[in-house]
Amino acid sequence: MKEITVIDNDFVYGGFTSGSSGIWTRNEPFDPPSADYVLLGARLGISLSRVVRPYQASGDRVEIVSSEHGGSGVIKDNELKQVDGLVTVEKGFALSVIAADCVPVYLADKSAEVIGILHCGWRSAAGELFDNAVRKMCVMGASPAKIEVIIGPHICADCYEVGDNVRSEYAEKFTEKEIGNMFFNRHERLYLNLSCAVSAKILKSGISSENISEVRACTCCDRKFYSYRRGDRGLQNLAYIIMK
Repeated sequence: MKEITVIDNDFVYGGFTSGSSGIWTRNEPFDPPSADYVLLGARLGISLSRVVRPYQASGDRVEIVSSEHGGSGVIKDNELKQVDGLVTVEKGFALSVIAADCVPVYLADKSAEVIGILHCGWRSAAGELFDNAVRKMCVMGASPAKIEVIIGPHICADCYEVGDNVRSEYAEKFTEKEIGNMFFNRHERLYLNLSCAVSAKILKSGISSENISEVRACTCCDRKFYSYRRGDRGLQNLAYIIMK
């Protein structure tokens, strides 16, 4: 098991963990919570009815959640389907997403007391996920100028080989200069720097570069984390954030 503290201050706590078994999902709607979630709840000192996880789809949907969503995807079936971002103003309520190479993105506006978390694959990085997240946070009182963003552990550029179709799709979303910073060739193979893509998209959402930081850890290089690209199937890491 490996766990990284991503953010810990007087306002918010966020982490990234492999768990003990890497199993965060249940097979049936009424199955008990996974052992990893039980351990996480104990570590955070909260009931699993105060934790939420969406059913992700590598898309652009972001939802505002509160107590009425408590336990969804963790101890009960989930109405948050095809959702890759969560936002809340509720304290002591943990937002979580699973990831096994994709980028978890942590968002927090201390002055407005709004937090969020995103699950971002290569499609989401080129899509509207960040714009939608910022928009939802602003509905709750946040300001782009005050949103702090942390890019969590994910597959690094040296490990993330992609096809020409990815670069073609990105060419429609980013400038030529941005594309040049995101992609590189090695031994006639194409690689994508997801962190660079995510940062570029965040900046387009109106967030200052001074408010963006990154946890430099690769889920593929570090075998204590689970990695889809490395061959782990059905096993994921969990990213989570909770307002104190």
